Amino acid sequence: MTDTPSPHLYILSAGRTGTVFLEKLLSVYAPRATAQHEPAPTREQMMLANLRNDFGIGGGVLRRWFQKARAKRVGAASGPYIEINPFLCAMTDLLCDGPRPARIVHVTREPESWARSMTVFKASTKFRWFIDYIPFAKPYPSPRPKGWSRWSFYERNLARWVWCNSRIRALADTAQAYTHLRYEDLFNEDQQVRETAVMQVFDTLGLERPKQIDWALFQTRANPAPASQAQFAKTGAEQILRPLAYELGYDV
Repeated sequence: MTDTPSPHLYILSAGRTGTVFLEKLLSVYAPRATAQHEPAPTREQMMLANLRNDFGIGGGVLRRWFQKARAKRVGAASGPYIEINPFLCAMTDLLCDGPRPARIVHVTREPESWARSMTVFKASTKFRWFIDYIPFAKPYPSPRPKGWSRWSFYERNLARWVWCNSRIRALADTAQAYTHLRYEDLFNEDQQVRETAVMQVFDTLGLERPKQIDWALFQTRANPAPASQAQFAKTGAEQILRPLAYELGYDV
């Protein structure tokens, strides 16, 4: 009888949800673990996954590439390896595929503020000014909702929120452990709410709980979006977001 391989550990989101901060938190309070945010080559793998989802081609290549690259990252870690990666929402079917179980922390942010942030921020400075025009360079709902071609970037980002979070939430049925964590709880003014959220992360990933947390860490914003005076209409947001937003604890 062989032992079950240790589980894959993931922190998943649609992006812009404080996951860069969680990488820092884990580096301080889980020093034996290796936490990586958006490791290469997962952006390129996301683009192939979007192509696969749309046209049904490249699935075999994607699976082999994904498994080989991830095995290399896991093998290089001296302790538990935690992948913090919004790019994976286009290929969630691969995360519980194989002999290793998965333990998943699903992080969400209030959808309309998330969509505003994504519309302004878009990507790193290197890609920010043209990423909207690169095919498959961002999570790409497949099939696209009716009216997608006429929608603004903001409305499309609302649909991305729904698509990504629906796919991640579905993993609860197959993961060894799954928890949903709200950005608003992680950075809540109430320390008890923050502590409950942080401990969910450690418990779900099977890591030892920290005995004490320096809450000053929560005062530093990681990866802030650039300032913007852009206005975003609420028209149609409710129709795009329901019912998932309600299920995840958000009013729209």
